[in-house]
Parts: sequence; C-alpha cells; structure tokens
Amino acid sequence: KSKAQFGSVGRRIPYRILHVINQDGESLGHMHRAEALQLMDQHNLKLVLLRENADPPVYRLMTGQQIHEEQLRRAEKKKGSPKPGVVQKELSISSTIAKNDLETKTKQIAQWIEKKYHVKITIRQARDSNTDMFLLFDQILETVSEKATYLSKPKVAREGVSTCVLRHMSDKELKAYQKNKNSTEENKASEDLKSNDLCQ
Repeated sequence: KSKAQFGSVGRRIPYRILHVINQDGESLGHMHRAEALQLMDQHNLKLVLLRENADPPVYRLMTGQQIHEEQLRRAEKKKGSPKPGVVQKELSISSTIAKNDLETKTKQIAQWIEKKYHVKITIRQARDSNTDMFLLFDQILETVSEKATYLSKPKVAREGVSTCVLRHMSDKELKAYQKNKNSTEENKASEDLKSNDLCQ
C-alpha cells in the first residue's frame, strides 16, 4: 500500500476519536474529531495524519510552513535512498584519514561504482581537525569521476558528520563527460603547441 502524500487532510477525518499532537510536538491526548477540527479552526492550523495504524490514529496540528518543510525533508530523504533493486553500499571515514587509507577506500568505491551500486559516504570530522569535508568529498569524486557522479550532493547530516551518495553515470552522462574531456585535452594540446612555438 503506497503511502499517501504527507500534507493537510483538510476536514476529511474518517475516525471519531483521535490522538492529537500540537504544532510544538506536544501531545494533547485523545479527543473527539469535532474538538480537533475546532482547535484547527481556532488557531488557523492544518491537521496532518501521522500514524493511521495507531489506536486511536495520531494527527498533528501544523502550520502550512511546517508541512512544507516536512515535505521537502521527506523528498530529500527519498532522493538519497536507493531505488528498489539498487544495492547501496556504505562507507565511513574520518576527516584525518591517511593518504594511503584514502586510496584504498577510493579503490573500493570505484569497484562498487563499476557494479552500478550506489555508495553512501559518511565523513566524520575528527576532533582538532579543520579538514574541509566538502573538499574531501570532491577529492574522492575526482578519483572516480570517469564513472561516478553525485546522486545526492554532500550535506551536513549533523554536527561533525557529512554525507553524500555517489552513483554510476548514465550512458548519456558518460558520453557527455568523454566529449567534454576530449575537447579539454584538445585545447590543452593546442595551448602546449602555442607555448612551444613561443619558446623557439
């Protein structure tokens, strides 16, 4: 059964008794449907179904802004989660990882990408380390850039922890990457020729 879109249920409440949570996340206990609708009107809020299979079902009073933010959060989470049938591997490293360890991990990522797996990378900021975690993500992507791209861009998951998800490029993206790379190499070759002529 597919989950209904998260949002206001309007006045369509099929249950007589509900468990209601206010917009600050505090429980208001069980109440009659009419009472919940009255609260909704009084405070100009919207009712959102949180848990339908609870007894009684749980509804939350929310502002339009809260609903919008929650919808964005859920969409982002869905984007970062693998599609059915796609294997997602996870790898966790410290921001102070040694160069040779990073090379080993990157080889592992490249092997997973080859197999068309999604790879979730988590970087933990070590204490007293001022490494730019986003630069580290870009450095990792750079080593597998001929095959991989971001499925979900690097973001801070919580304090001191950042994540991203890499995926294999589609055939179309690979062609565009190769074309771009070839034209860059041609430009570089012509630049080199020019500088050689100048030196002579």
